[in-house]
Amino acid sequence: MSRVWLIRHAASTAPPGLAVGATDPPLSDQGREQARRLAATMASRPLVRILSSDRQRALDTARILAEQHGLVVEPSVALREIDFGAWEGRSLSDLWREEPAAAKAWTDDIRLTPQSFGESLDDLQRRVAGFWALLLPLPDLGEIVVVAHGGSLAALTAVITGEPIPDTFAARLPLAGAIELTTG
Repeated sequence: MSRVWLIRHAASTAPPGLAVGATDPPLSDQGREQARRLAATMASRPLVRILSSDRQRALDTARILAEQHGLVVEPSVALREIDFGAWEGRSLSDLWREEPAAAKAWTDDIRLTPQSFGESLDDLQRRVAGFWALLLPLPDLGEIVVVAHGGSLAALTAVITGEPIPDTFAARLPLAGAIELTTG
């Protein structure tokens, strides 16, 4: 049995409500504090690896966690957030006004990613499934941390647990939130 912690990055400097996937804002002061609190709660865990999205908000969160354990963060492009394409940096509420049919379809079924996005949910899930396959088999001793984004962690949760991806998206982690999964 192996234990894996999935952790969503802490708060960034991006304004709330914007689609932030490909852009790379750093942690805000609030986010650094959230990451320090998270690191304090994880200090006694027997962590052996910390993997992270290569985006600054995730890397900075992971580095704060890694300091407690003397570990080096292993960044991965595969853990990036979904590419929002034409919606990157914009309010998703605009999507509901400008592309109401696509927005409604997406609301009704998260797998029906709007075509104006830079990648589909299926693309995201394949990307994180490839990441997960490269990690296997996991070590029996110690715990692994994966720091990433709401979408990529929802997709990774579906890959690891076999839960339907609409369910894992509905249960998205809050900023600096963590879930513990046992595998094997």
